[in-house]
Amino acid sequence: MNRLRGALVLEWTVEWRYRVPVVALAMTAVWTLALSAMPASVARVAGPVVLTIDTATFGSFFIAALVLFERGEGALAALTVTPLRFGEYLGAKIACLTGLSVVSAVPVTLAAGMNLVAALPGVTLMAVLFLALNAAIAVRHRSLTGFLTVAPLPLAPLIAAPLAHLTGVGDHPLLFIVPTTGAAEIIRAGLDPVMIGYLLAAIAGALWLARRRFASGTAGTDRVRTSRIHGHRTRWRPHGWLAALAGIDRRTSVRSALVTVVLAGPVLLAIALRLGYPPLVAYVHARFGFDVTPYQPILLAALVVLHVPLIIGMVGALLVLDDLDDRTVLVLRVSPVGAPRYLAYRAIAVAAVAMLMLVVAVPVSGLAPSLPGILPALALAAAQAPLITLATTAIAANKVEGLAWLKILGLLPTGIAPAMWWLPGPVHRPLRALPHYWTVDTLWHPNLTGLLIGTGLTTLAATLMARQALRRLGGG
Repeated sequence: MNRLRGALVLEWTVEWRYRVPVVALAMTAVWTLALSAMPASVARVAGPVVLTIDTATFGSFFIAALVLFERGEGALAALTVTPLRFGEYLGAKIACLTGLSVVSAVPVTLAAGMNLVAALPGVTLMAVLFLALNAAIAVRHRSLTGFLTVAPLPLAPLIAAPLAHLTGVGDHPLLFIVPTTGAAEIIRAGLDPVMIGYLLAAIAGALWLARRRFASGTAGTDRVRTSRIHGHRTRWRPHGWLAALAGIDRRTSVRSALVTVVLAGPVLLAIALRLGYPPLVAYVHARFGFDVTPYQPILLAALVVLHVPLIIGMVGALLVLDDLDDRTVLVLRVSPVGAPRYLAYRAIAVAAVAMLMLVVAVPVSGLAPSLPGILPALALAAAQAPLITLATTAIAANKVEGLAWLKILGLLPTGIAPAMWWLPGPVHRPLRALPHYWTVDTLWHPNLTGLLIGTGLTTLAATLMARQALRRLGGG
């Protein structure tokens, strides 16, 4: 018991140091305000979805980042020769992160007008299942980027099935084969003994998998890590600085399937919106008597135009953090490339990929009336993708901290469109200082003034963040 108490205290200290509770507080505040601003009929539909896909899964990637960081620092290897048992080590992480999800669920549930007694058990069970699975997956990978390229494959059905069930897009009994669908139904409708038993069995299986993979996955970490660093140095044969940087990215992409995930993600999201939005409109109207068709511009802005650059910018930030962790930046800093060229390459590449994916995803989604009319807004949105990369590089000391900051930075492009739609006009004034405000304004009401202001604010923000990022990289 003393070991477990000590592990809990240590885990909470570590998570507090990396601002994980601060991120939970920020996410809770945003979702609570957003649901409170929605009409009651919309909030009752959106509440279970928010609790399922965000609140209950809040700690999923954090537990992976913590495990990978601690393995890189040798903490997992040291664990094998300490009195602390694996169950206590993993239990402390799961307990702290699940606690954050449950505490966050309280105001979100109340803001959505839902039953608190019904929602909290579902959030708890779903959080524990996701945490255990992510811990099991993370042990087999050397880097957070590698984990993030593989994790969506097993985790996607665990999100897609309950989302389809809650929205009515694919409301079929076979969806309950996926245990998280039962958790989503508990969140929405209340306790069910059969679903609880199924979820407990799934959790037991995930914990067993985590324990087994932990036992076989910690040996040789330092050797693998060292060979990876030396691999970059011995294989790196640059022919010009741009070719050198492209070569590093090519090897990283091949090794971790990063390109496939980045390119496939926005396209799959767009296809899901095209296929799922019409049934969702019909389902909500039939079940709740509410027409969500007028809210299509919010979906276009929040889920495609701002979301795609956000994802690309996050990937760019993780690549920079990976390069820092692998000491690649140290090599480039004393090479003809230098930190300024490296950072410029990262920013330009992120913006270019974001623009490419927007041009593909927006028409596929079926939410936009015409592509040519909104191209200026798409270009402005793509130019804002590097802001995520630059800001994370400037303020994050490591990957765990970087993941925390990415969650916070992601709130802005996620919430700006609903805020502009539902909040009264006077509240918009402080929002006009944000570059993303003008992206949405230009998207909904194409105008040259908004485009010019947004371009100016984006350039100013990128310049300030780039200066701070260069100091972080040691090149300024």
